Amino acid sequence: MNLYRHGKLLRPLCGAHAVLLALPALLCSPLLCAREDVFTVRMTGTADGVGAGARKLAVEDAQQQVLAEVLKSMANTDDLAPFRGIMRLASGYIRQYDLLRCDTAAGQTHVEIDAQVLERPLRQDVAAVMLPRLARRPDILLLLAEAPAGADVPPVLRDGPAAAALRAGLEKFSFTVTGAEALELVYPPQQLLETVRGGVETGGRFARENLQDVVITGEAGVSREPVAQGSNMLRHRASVVLRIFSGADGKMCEVLSSEAVVQGVDPAEGGAQAISDAAEKLIGDTTVAVVLAMLERQNRDRVLVSVEASGHPGLTLELAAAMDGFPGVEGAEVLLDAPT
Repeated sequence: MNLYRHGKLLRPLCGAHAVLLALPALLCSPLLCAREDVFTVRMTGTADGVGAGARKLAVEDAQQQVLAEVLKSMANTDDLAPFRGIMRLASGYIRQYDLLRCDTAAGQTHVEIDAQVLERPLRQDVAAVMLPRLARRPDILLLLAEAPAGADVPPVLRDGPAAAALRAGLEKFSFTVTGAEALELVYPPQQLLETVRGGVETGGRFARENLQDVVITGEAGVSREPVAQGSNMLRHRASVVLRIFSGADGKMCEVLSSEAVVQGVDPAEGGAQAISDAAEKLIGDTTVAVVLAMLERQNRDRVLVSVEASGHPGLTLELAAAMDGFPGVEGAEVLLDAPT
């Protein structure tokens, strides 16, 4: 099987820390989902007999195998029993397919297809199936830099409207959500802001060193313009961008974004409401990403060592340097060296 995305080999489908449906409810119909994120999977299929009927059955066999392989990758399991309902609707998760080859031999029909798989509805339905099967509910660290008053005002790192909306939405699924208030004794505000605005490597390191199941970083901002020339009514346009990391290995699993527009006279109230509305749009996809991240296999070759010592500055670095030289150790990384 070959997996492609935008012409490249598809990365292993990362479960993250995104559900437009109420997760325990019925599966989302693929035909009802507006966004069409697709990736292509090449697969062969076989059916007994020859002719148009056999070719149709062979294509259906290939589609079943496509979905089975994608499910194994997405849910990190070889047990497809929980996904029987999804498997019965295999063709519904495939937007279209290209028949590359159709051969007959020894009374059988063999086909090869390129199937365009609808990623978003499949992710939603996998998360819906697996949420009640999680061994435990995830611990999530949420760090957002928000500027509801506009770009001219320094962003806030706690108690912002986007963080409040996301926390409330995630806690409905019994997820434990911790915000920036838990980080203030360890990180200076400027470092937290640099983490939010930094690259993937910076975010991944931050995710690893905080030992949470999932870490979500992001930014929220607002731009304003009059509804009409000379009017005191303002159009507040908010944008929210989230990056979702697996805490186990720091891998960035998902990037989500949304916008919302609110009209109002009060800049502070309108900006906060617009940001809150934009964040609420992301609760579903964020929840799906969190569930899928919890399904991801942890790196069994990675060992975390906690060192607690007082009056020994530099001890952590010395221990890391020593362990770096141990046989079989590929590298030792100091994730966090801070006062207890």
